[in-house]
Amino acid sequence: MIDSLWSYTLLAAGSLVPVLNPFAIIPPFVAMTGDNTVAERKAMARRAALIAAGVLTAFALLGLRILGFFGVSQAAFQIAGGLVLVRVAFELLQGGGALKVTPEERAEGTLKNDISVSPLAIPILCGPGSITAAILVSGEASTAVHLAVLVATIGLAYAGIFVLLRFVSEHSHRLGDTPIKVSSRLMGLILVAVSVQFVLEGIRTAALF
Repeated sequence: MIDSLWSYTLLAAGSLVPVLNPFAIIPPFVAMTGDNTVAERKAMARRAALIAAGVLTAFALLGLRILGFFGVSQAAFQIAGGLVLVRVAFELLQGGGALKVTPEERAEGTLKNDISVSPLAIPILCGPGSITAAILVSGEASTAVHLAVLVATIGLAYAGIFVLLRFVSEHSHRLGDTPIKVSSRLMGLILVAVSVQFVLEGIRTAALF
């Protein structure tokens, strides 16, 4: 458990932002909304950000209870979740994105008039990686204030994503691959350290029982 509010805030931001990797969302968003107007793109970005934020907040607050219902200990999830995030981190370090959009999802998006719920909100904006990170961070909360910080971090992260997608809706032609590659590597480096910390914390917790 983390007692310092500042340390917990850094943990929440350092865990969620790299996994979400906002710049990596740009290519699928642009590809799937090529036939939509600017106004439609903005509306879909807003709805998707709100839906994804709501879903991730629900998992952050209820995820540990769900795991407990299935008999999964917090230590076991810390180790397993940390290993999952390590894999995501190495993909980021290699210049890839934390999210994987399958050809089927991309094709579905290009055929739909409104992609805000699927596949944009789920699984692009809120997928297994971000859900895992949110549950792991919630497990480190020792007070209600910590949980409030986590919820606020989720809200701010998706607000930032919405602002970015809103900008992209009007200026997608000005963006190249460089911001995506640079941000992926920087986010990957941060996520490696956070992921290893989760694994070590899980091992330490398991050793105490």
